[in-house]
Amino acid sequence: MGLKDRLGNCGELSEEQKRKIISKVKDKVKDHADITLASSGFINRDDFKDKLYLLISNVIEEEYPYLNYEIDNSLIDDALSEVFGLGILERFLQDRLVTDVLIQDREMVVIRNGKKENLGEVFSNLEEVNLIIDRIKSYTGKTIDQRVPFLNTQLYDGSRCSVVIPPVSDRIYISIRVFNCLNFDLKDLLNSGMFDERIFHILNRLVEEKKNILIAGSMGSGKTTLLNTLAKLIPKSEFINVIQDVPEIKLDQHPYVRMLTTRPRSREIDNEINQDRLVFETLRMKADRIILGEVRDSMAGYQLLQALNTGHRGSFSTIHADSSYDALLRLETLAMEYKPNISNHVAKKLICRAIDVVLFLECEKDKDLNIVNRRLKEILVIGNDLDKRGDYKLEYL
Repeated sequence: MGLKDRLGNCGELSEEQKRKIISKVKDKVKDHADITLASSGFINRDDFKDKLYLLISNVIEEEYPYLNYEIDNSLIDDALSEVFGLGILERFLQDRLVTDVLIQDREMVVIRNGKKENLGEVFSNLEEVNLIIDRIKSYTGKTIDQRVPFLNTQLYDGSRCSVVIPPVSDRIYISIRVFNCLNFDLKDLLNSGMFDERIFHILNRLVEEKKNILIAGSMGSGKTTLLNTLAKLIPKSEFINVIQDVPEIKLDQHPYVRMLTTRPRSREIDNEINQDRLVFETLRMKADRIILGEVRDSMAGYQLLQALNTGHRGSFSTIHADSSYDALLRLETLAMEYKPNISNHVAKKLICRAIDVVLFLECEKDKDLNIVNRRLKEILVIGNDLDKRGDYKLEYL
């Protein structure tokens, strides 16, 4: 090492030097059994700040003995993220403007404020990516390997995470929907331009009058955000049962929320727990309202209609569709797929008795397909019976 390198930058460290220091700290952690044990989870990281400070000081003294560098909190936090958390992902999980983090092997793309930012190769090798997957697995207790090459779960902060690995894919794909984008009040969505003052009052009234609401839109249009926000308007005295595949609806301030999550069969010893079973259990738990996270398949579509036709007024769900009317057609199709013996007329009858209102969200995008705004485009009210031709009675507000 030359004198120039040993002196450093007169009390400053470059980003490359910081990465090198943190890498060496990670190596030294292996010699500290207490830190190594704690690094397998996501708890009590702050308890080890002093020990990491000493390790960082030792590394700086070894690598840059003539550098008078004052260790700041940002370097310690970066080391904490590498040793205990998800490394570089941590900074994006804490960024309120980031809604999605997408990893393809060593490359990363983030969506910040609706715009895609290609960060290029942020990982030195695939071992770093596999370490992140291992830590996600250790937190959730779920399995992902060549036999079960999929993992759908939540991270320690509540963000939704999907992992797909070879051999079913050509490379590793990690998709994270960052949870902090859900922490809004209805007034926040009004101020963001999702709807105007008139719609703001209509939405408040729909929840107050206990209307069953289906929220439709494309991926990333804000369906779950709107659902989570509307659910905050539910009176604190009501019991709410939330059924979802991945925990992404959070009502921490509500005293009577029961969270029920499906469980796929990932190993021979596991018993599958599907939405059908959870709806059955919900009907025995005296819920005032039911929230079904998302209608993803035919079983979910049929079970939603069954659940909402049992007197649980003021319930919510979401569905992928290109318009509010298309949401009704898709729900019909899903219900008939699950129960081939029911006719189109019966499916329509079930839907008009179960769903009061469909809210359709639209993404406004620029020429590069970046999301400029999310807008509540349609409010479709469904009559509680069919017309003489056997079709829906519809009214757009």
